[in-house]
Amino acid sequence: MESINTLKGYDKVSDQENQSPLPKPSSRKTLIVTISIISLLLLLTVVALTAGAFTHPPPKPSLKTICGLTRYPETCLNSLSSSPHKLDLDSILESSIKLASDSVTNLSLSFRSINDTPEEEPAITDCVKLYNDALSQLNESMSEIETEKKKGGNWLSENVIGDVKTWISAAMTDGETCSDGLEEMGTVVGKEIKKEMEVANQIMSISLAIVTQFKNLH
Repeated sequence: MESINTLKGYDKVSDQENQSPLPKPSSRKTLIVTISIISLLLLLTVVALTAGAFTHPPPKPSLKTICGLTRYPETCLNSLSSSPHKLDLDSILESSIKLASDSVTNLSLSFRSINDTPEEEPAITDCVKLYNDALSQLNESMSEIETEKKKGGNWLSENVIGDVKTWISAAMTDGETCSDGLEEMGTVVGKEIKKEMEVANQIMSISLAIVTQFKNLH
């Protein structure tokens, strides 16, 4: 009987030896805390990367991209790439209006020189007045832009954009009216003046396209 009991006791000891010891409560808590910290760090990393993706400013559009939105991209590139101003969007807009103003000024002087000849014609006189008015409209655009910029902040509001678009459109209408008047009256002007008219009208069109797309590009 003693041998049997001894064997039974031996079996109990063997069973206890085969069982794995349970982890201590403190070790389990440490493991949970570690996993929680790692999860939190991963979550913060994801949030930071996501926030950075949304707050990172979009790249500024290139001159080629901006000119591609106009009806005369080649004229736009050739004219504005030689501009002495830095090629940020604000400066590109101002440079385009300044170039339009210079073109209209030269054209107005050319028509005045024809108008001073003995063969003065009504259509020529009208063109002098029309291009003087166009120059005034473009100068109004530049004046308002310069005034608003001095105030600082987001200077190009919807009202300013609306005013500039109106003035440039009016200047373009003056140019078109001059062309129509010359055609209707059968008035012939030299090739140089025709070329000046073409360039002036194209640059005004470019300015109008840039200011129209300004908010989308900014």
